[in-house]
Amino acid sequence: MPFLKKVHPVRNKFFSPIRSKTSNGINGAKFPTKLFIVAALGNFILLFFFFSSLKLNLASSQAGSERVIGSYRGSNGTGDLLITKVPGLKDILDGPIVNGPDPSLGPDEAPVIIAYFADYECRYCRKQEAVIKNMMKQYKDKIRLIWKDYPERDINSGSFSAAVAGRCAEEQGQFWPFHDLLFENGDNLGKDLFITLAERLNLKRSLFFGCLEDEEVGQLVKNNILEAEALDIKGVPFIFINREEIMGEATDDDLKKIIDIELDEL
Repeated sequence: MPFLKKVHPVRNKFFSPIRSKTSNGINGAKFPTKLFIVAALGNFILLFFFFSSLKLNLASSQAGSERVIGSYRGSNGTGDLLITKVPGLKDILDGPIVNGPDPSLGPDEAPVIIAYFADYECRYCRKQEAVIKNMMKQYKDKIRLIWKDYPERDINSGSFSAAVAGRCAEEQGQFWPFHDLLFENGDNLGKDLFITLAERLNLKRSLFFGCLEDEEVGQLVKNNILEAEALDIKGVPFIFINREEIMGEATDDDLKKIIDIELDEL
């Protein structure tokens, strides 16, 4: 260590002359004693600086280690270097979730799956769904349609509330009829409309009302929003035909071409 290299030559410089001069009787008893005291004092001062410097070096090393951990913390949010970062939904998904609790039409084993992200306030979404359902009539059991809610994030908006109301109708087996009525009344979404539609479809009033306030049902809608964001969907309507993506309105011919390609690849 650098401090030991400084200490040892100093000790040799002071103690060797003392020993040699004492052995020769230089200045009797007084001179060696004074010199010994001065040398001892000097040696004590050197040792003091040595240990002080050593302590500072150790503190500096610890501080350096903490800075490394601190920078690591900033990059992945954890102070434990052995903990692997937990992947988010965006890291996991490379397509829509097709085996979840979302409403669907068509057989589970259909070779073509259409996942449709939409919002009841979106008039283009209503028009697009008419095109999708026309495809389902043409291809029958070869297509399965999965509905994905992508309303506004504001849970108090008519858009989000309508999505929750649709899920509540689903609990009583009336999702698609209720869903169609929501699209037909997209300019008047609100609790009064939901009650009117529930009565028209003979839904159990108490169950429907309770469901509208159920946080678990609201979470189903939020999960669809998170899924859409993880898939980088920026707007609606948005369609997945198996792994093929279509943003915006698509015509019958547009969808037919993609569906035929998917079926030819089977």
